[in-house]
Amino acid sequence: MNYKTSIADNVTEKEISEKLGISLSTVKRSVSRLKNNKNLIDKVISNNVIAEGSYKTYNKYHVAKCNEDFFYIYNSFFNDDMNIAKASERIKIKNFLLKLKALCKKETNKYISESPYLDGLNKTELSKKLGIDTKTLNKYLEMAVNAGQIKYITNGLLILNKSIIPDFKKDDTDTRIYHIIYDWCIDNGVVPPDRNDEITVMANGSIRRRNSLLVEITGKLGYMEDEDIRSLLTNRITSEEITLEYIAKVLNINNKKKEEIEYSVILD
Repeated sequence: MNYKTSIADNVTEKEISEKLGISLSTVKRSVSRLKNNKNLIDKVISNNVIAEGSYKTYNKYHVAKCNEDFFYIYNSFFNDDMNIAKASERIKIKNFLLKLKALCKKETNKYISESPYLDGLNKTELSKKLGIDTKTLNKYLEMAVNAGQIKYITNGLLILNKSIIPDFKKDDTDTRIYHIIYDWCIDNGVVPPDRNDEITVMANGSIRRRNSLLVEITGKLGYMEDEDIRSLLTNRITSEEITLEYIAKVLNINNKKKEEIEYSVILD
């Protein structure tokens, strides 16, 4: 899909099936439902052509303009075997992960309990939000942990699957650096930092993001190759749970805000 236009253009149901590793019958059922769900798909334009001696239907999907409650995943999520042998169990865990992501703190892959239990996950609270009983939740949690898809963190859970993007997909240097840091954390058993952009909705409806700390970190790392950045993080990071402030500190970045800087004024 083209994220700028919100259009998935000229794809057949068979191609979707092959690219996502989903059975054709499942794709057909899903497409039929999507066409009737205006919250997800505005419209589908079909183009019937003769190709290779047979009719093919190419669809153009106009994805509905989302509100702020959405997240991105890579297509690799659907093909990931997740180290789970049974396809039926993989489907259940993928479904569980997507539902869990929908409950995560915005622009993170962290689910934090509203009322933590002993500084950990409140399973009763989560089961109610997911609409499943605690026995089923415990089963899914055990399967997902054993498959390396989630881990327990302070007051909640962290999704480890790299195909589920924590924040958003954008080709800018700040996002590149943040994702390198994030992936390094996942690979090294470290709880990654939240991005914490300051988001302002402008009068014309556009979104403006500001993150002075990430900009400073990017200024320090932006010229480096990915592997060099990962090597630097390996040498500098010693904590098991970090923030952008922590990264700035270990990189010797002075990020005092203007209002925090003391100025000396000399009067004549």
